[in-house]
Amino acid sequence: MNERTIETLVDRLLSVAPLLKAIAEEGSFAGAADRLDLDPSAVSHRIRALERLLGLTLFERTTRRVVPTRSGAILCDASRDVVSELTRALAAAREVRRLPTIRLSVMSSLAMKWLVPRLPLAREAGIDVSVEIMEGLVELGHAGVDAALRFGVGPYPGLHSRRLLRCSLQPVVAPSLVRKNAAPMDPLVPDGLLLLGDTGSGRWSGLVAWETYARGLGRTIDPAVSRQDFDRADVMLQAAIGGLGIALGRTLLIEDDIANGLLVPIGPPVPIDASYWLVTSHEQAGSEAIEALARWLSGLLSTAGPDGAKAGHL
Repeated sequence: MNERTIETLVDRLLSVAPLLKAIAEEGSFAGAADRLDLDPSAVSHRIRALERLLGLTLFERTTRRVVPTRSGAILCDASRDVVSELTRALAAAREVRRLPTIRLSVMSSLAMKWLVPRLPLAREAGIDVSVEIMEGLVELGHAGVDAALRFGVGPYPGLHSRRLLRCSLQPVVAPSLVRKNAAPMDPLVPDGLLLLGDTGSGRWSGLVAWETYARGLGRTIDPAVSRQDFDRADVMLQAAIGGLGIALGRTLLIEDDIANGLLVPIGPPVPIDASYWLVTSHEQAGSEAIEALARWLSGLLSTAGPDGAKAGHL
């Protein structure tokens, strides 16, 4: 008997182990069927099929009882052991301690465009994150949050700051606008299109300005170019998806829209003096939950390119 045949037989025995255990303990097919909520005829059919497959008689049938043969008793005992061991293992698996929920402050744009779609991956990694949308800086420990994802130059005085990823600016546009232009599009020569910007509520608007992007390329922007600013990057990007103009996206916020074909990068990315940071109090920094969150975020972001188009894509 070859190894593949043995594996096939073992797989079948594993699938019927609860049934063999129930028959041995109930002493009848009808009793086993009642315990497992099965049709009695289905039980008889499954046992006959198993006996044909194994080439063994497993039970002696009488008018009142079903008694295991010597071969059947061996397999019934093994089935009891398998079911008991799996039951214990399942209980142990359910008792595995999950890390406490982390209350994480995140800006709305980063939450909507990157973090929230990846929360299922966090749960798979055993990390529970409660996202708290907060646009402004918060005092950790006094605002109901344990940690914050921040965008800026950093680090942050009085707090434990971990740089997660340096940021770049990347112009993006709806595919429909690209198709209308026969020649490659130059984001700094928009040819009548609006340049869409993100003011970031004024906190770091200079970092993500079109002027910053142009300087990074050694160029300037014509003051006559029409522009429209938004105070939230996700709203700006949604406007670009709708075809309003060319948006100045940045790392992570444009990742999924590019991957899903909703936006197309045009022009080169330009690195800026800003990063994404995981910020905690010094007291929280070494906790098991925060360390797990930091490792998970770092793992997701380790493959991110200038436009963030790879990190943790679903």
